[in-house]
Amino acid sequence: MKLKLILFVLLFVPVVFSQTETDFILSPCSGNEILNSKTKETDLTKILGKKNSKRVERFYAEGTERVIGTVFFSDAPKEFFIKWKDTLSFSTPEWIEIHGDSSLWSINNGIKIGTELKDLVKLNGKQFSFQGFDWDYGGYANFKNGKLDSDCYSVKLYYDYKDLFEHEWKQILGDRVISTNDPVLKKIRIYVDEIRFYFK
Repeated sequence: MKLKLILFVLLFVPVVFSQTETDFILSPCSGNEILNSKTKETDLTKILGKKNSKRVERFYAEGTERVIGTVFFSDAPKEFFIKWKDTLSFSTPEWIEIHGDSSLWSINNGIKIGTELKDLVKLNGKQFSFQGFDWDYGGYANFKNGKLDSDCYSVKLYYDYKDLFEHEWKQILGDRVISTNDPVLKKIRIYVDEIRFYFK
C-alpha cells in the first residue's frame, strides 16, 4: 500500500503543480508562454494531456458562422476553447473563448469571469456601454476609449434579474445600447460571463 502511495505521489503531484497561476493570465494580443500566436493543438495536447482536449463544432453569428476548434478541460475552471486559423494542422490560434460559472483565466488588466460591473467601471476609469441582453450579440461591452478599450479581446456581460420588475427587465433586453450609469442596473448583479481573446 505504501509503495502504491509513493508511486501515486511521484507520478501525479508533478502534473498538478506544473501549471502555475501565471499560466492562466493572458497579456492582451500576445497571450503567454503556453498560449500565443504560434501555439499548436499537438503542443497543448502534450502539455495538458490528450484526455483534456476535444475537437468540437460550434456556431456563431446567429448560427451562420460554423467554427471547428478545440476545447480543453471541458466543464472545469480551466476550460478554454480555441478557434484555429489553420484547421488542417490545427495551429495558429485566431481567438480563445473563456466562459463558465467560474474560471481560473484572467487578462493581466484585471478582467476575469465573474468581474462585476462596478469593478469594470473602475478598471476602465469611466462609464461605458454594452448591448442589451438576451440576443446573439447581447451583453457585449464597448469601453469607449477607456483604460480597458482594446481590439485584442471582447467582454460579454450577463445579469441576474431576480430583483427587477417586468418593465425594468424589458429596459435592458434586446438590440439596444445600455449605459452603465442606467439606474436600473444598480438593482441587479451584472458580471463578466465570457471573454474572447484575440491574437495579433
